[in-house]
Amino acid sequence: MVKKILLTALTTLALSSTLSAYDLKSNMLLLEAELSEVQRTFIISDMKGVNESVQRFAKHSEELLGNKANFKSMLPKSKQNKANEAVMAAQIIKHNVDIILDEISNKHNHSDTRRREEAQRAYTYIEHACFRCHNIVRDK
Repeated sequence: MVKKILLTALTTLALSSTLSAYDLKSNMLLLEAELSEVQRTFIISDMKGVNESVQRFAKHSEELLGNKANFKSMLPKSKQNKANEAVMAAQIIKHNVDIILDEISNKHNHSDTRRREEAQRAYTYIEHACFRCHNIVRDK
């Protein structure tokens, strides 16, 4: 199921990139599929999968959200002043991805249970950053 979602998002991205290199909707669909993959790998306790999927998600979220001028160009004129929110979300995402990667590699020598809980908590902060940005950018 998740592979279908990821394949659909990638196909959408590939098709839309021929029309617009920076199409916001297709990029968001890709990020959503990648974040779903991170969640799926957490649920099945596949730490190698978490590592791979979170790094892929981090790369794409930084490319899309981390460049204010690029992100601003994807927004309608009436919303372009809210591009800072995307940059802030990218920073929050990066910080929490780093926490996840540190816990996976056991950088701080925590127990397995604590490592999973810290990594999963960081994942929820990533979700919150996404929701916050969506709420602010999409408001009326």
